Amino acid sequence: MILQKLVKISFFVLLLSLPFGYRRLFHQFTFGFDEYEAIFLYASDILLILFLGLFTVFVFRFKAQILNFKNFSTSHFLLFTFLFFAAVSIFLAQYQFLALYNFARLLLLVFAALAIAALIRDEVVKLSHIFGVIAGLAVIQSFIGFLQFARQGSLGLWFLGESVLSPFIGGAAKISVAGGVLLRAYGTFPHPNILAAFLLLGLLALYYFWLNRSYERSPDLERNAIGLGLNPWSDIIIGVGIFIVAYGLILSFSRIGWIVAAIGMILTLVWTLCQKEYRVQSTRLFIILFSIFCFLFSTIGWAIFPRANIAADEPAVTYRLSYNELGLHLIKENQLGVGVGNQVIYSVKNGAYKTLGMSEAWQWQPIHNIYLLIGSEIGILGLFVFLVFLALSIFKLENFIPKIMLLSLLIFGLADHFFWTLQPGRLMLWAVVGIVLGLTSDRRESS
Repeated sequence: MILQKLVKISFFVLLLSLPFGYRRLFHQFTFGFDEYEAIFLYASDILLILFLGLFTVFVFRFKAQILNFKNFSTSHFLLFTFLFFAAVSIFLAQYQFLALYNFARLLLLVFAALAIAALIRDEVVKLSHIFGVIAGLAVIQSFIGFLQFARQGSLGLWFLGESVLSPFIGGAAKISVAGGVLLRAYGTFPHPNILAAFLLLGLLALYYFWLNRSYERSPDLERNAIGLGLNPWSDIIIGVGIFIVAYGLILSFSRIGWIVAAIGMILTLVWTLCQKEYRVQSTRLFIILFSIFCFLFSTIGWAIFPRANIAADEPAVTYRLSYNELGLHLIKENQLGVGVGNQVIYSVKNGAYKTLGMSEAWQWQPIHNIYLLIGSEIGILGLFVFLVFLALSIFKLENFIPKIMLLSLLIFGLADHFFWTLQPGRLMLWAVVGIVLGLTSDRRESS
């Protein structure tokens, strides 16, 4: 079926575009550039609209039963209720056009998640193919990050969304080592933390392939107690992939990324070691990961250990605490929210940042906690519905790697905002939500 193939192709092209953030600025709501007070058109926006357009035609022409009320679950109801509260917040926003723009983005992403779920549920796309794309992109981004770190500057990949990078540019993410500064790896993402989140998904996708690969014997080797006699080629490819992505994650120097990656690794190993069918592969995965970490710590530990040292009075900690305080204040004073996409501009106009001692423009950033950010923008009821939706999705899901993927992003969201505010982060979150919905749908479970 040609239309079905076009839908499938458009989805994978959209997925391939996730790390590449080429964009054009269309409008600014305030004087002076501010990321969160402007309208952009991303190349991925065009691909997203194309995918949704083809999917809509596909549904109405061949799969009208998708729209049957019987196929709507509690998760669907919660998602639409969440959208309702986001829509209500538009009327409460000081900058309603900015709120409308951000609501339109949210609407597209929610429907993209539902479309992805339908494609997985109806087996139009396979989970292994999605994870294969994510793993491949993670390897590519790790290579780009390594070259950026080695060069200590950008590679000229502006057409893929790469930022202009240098350790001597104000605002570039850097670490201090031995009295000097080093540029952190960005990939083609707007910040190293976003690169770290994507590489985290790539690692988990590679774990999926390692744990679920075929158990074909190598014709000239005997399998021993830990499975070393299996066909080695898949071991080599996946193992090298894990090493490359882990190296890229280290070079992002994202401490929250490291913490979440450690949590994801521990959850994966503990879960699979408790399952008889995965025990051998899980043991071998532990050996590989331990070997990789020993190598990384022995070669670039001089940069890892200073970065891993977190002081309670350093700006990365104190600013996050201040942003959290701001979020709690906004939720208390505006229980229906200040308007989707309006948190930054509302806080600037009402002096909320200055009240907390943040008087410089570069400090006027979104709340670095997606839950407090969502609560401040669309209200406490909208936040509650969102949390119930997430809890239900995680509870219903049996496939452990997608479950750990979603859990990892949600833990990451406790310390950053980009899953709600920036295009690559939004695409990451809602793509994983779509995967989870597709794997928990009633039709798939009954098939």
